Amino acid sequence: MNIALLDDEAHENENLRAMIEAYAAKRNYDIHCEAFTDGRVLLQEKRFDLYFLDFRMEGMDGIEVAQALKEKYSHAVTICYLTNYAAAAAEIINHRIYADGFLKKPVEASLLEEKLDQFYSLSFFHRFELRRGSNYQTVYAQDILYAEADDKRVKLHLFDRVESFNYLLRDIEKILQSGGTFYRISRSFLVNMQYVDRYDAKSVTMKNGEVLPLKSKNFQQAYHDYMFLLNG
Repeated sequence: MNIALLDDEAHENENLRAMIEAYAAKRNYDIHCEAFTDGRVLLQEKRFDLYFLDFRMEGMDGIEVAQALKEKYSHAVTICYLTNYAAAAAEIINHRIYADGFLKKPVEASLLEEKLDQFYSLSFFHRFELRRGSNYQTVYAQDILYAEADDKRVKLHLFDRVESFNYLLRDIEKILQSGGTFYRISRSFLVNMQYVDRYDAKSVTMKNGEVLPLKSKNFQQAYHDYMFLLNG
C-alpha cells in the first residue's frame, strides 16, 4: 500500500512515517510512505491508496487538497485528516468533509494503528483478481462504486467507466463482502458503502449522483454499523 503524508511541518511527517513503518513491521504489511509539505506538489504526483492530510496549513489547506483529489480521481480516494483543532475535528465528525476518518494531533501510535486496522478490515485496500473470458483482471475495492446484475454477467461501475465480468452478482457479493464495505440493497445492486452519499426509504444516492433503488429493509442498520466501525 502506498500512503501520502501531507503536513507543512516536515518533522510531523517524519513522526507519522515512523509510526506507520512500525505498524507495517508489526502487521507484516507492505506499506510505502511519501511525505509532502505542499499540497500543490502532492496533487502533481501519482494516486496513493491512502492520504493523511493536515487539516489546517498555510496556503492550500487539507480541505482544499482533499476536494482537488476527489475531483481528480472521481471520489475514489481514501482520506484521513490530521488536526489539533477541536472545532475542526467536530466539523469532520458531523459533516464528514471529504474524509473517511480523522486523527487528532499529536497523533498517538495506538490510535493510528486502530485507524489503519479499520481501513484494512473494511477492505479499503483489498484487490481482487476477476475472470474476464480466459484472462484475469485486477480490480481494487476502493475503485468500485457499485455492482449491477446483468443477466449471467455483472457490471462493476467504477467512477470513470463500467467493466463487465463473467460472474453472477451473488458470486461477486461473496468476493466483495468479506470486509463489510459492500452491501446488497436489492436483487440487482451491490453498493460500496464508502461512496454512499445519502439514502431514504426507497433509494440510495451514490457520491457520483446516481440514484439506485433500495429494497433491503436492513440497509439502515448495516450502514450505521459501517459508519460506527469507520468512526469508532
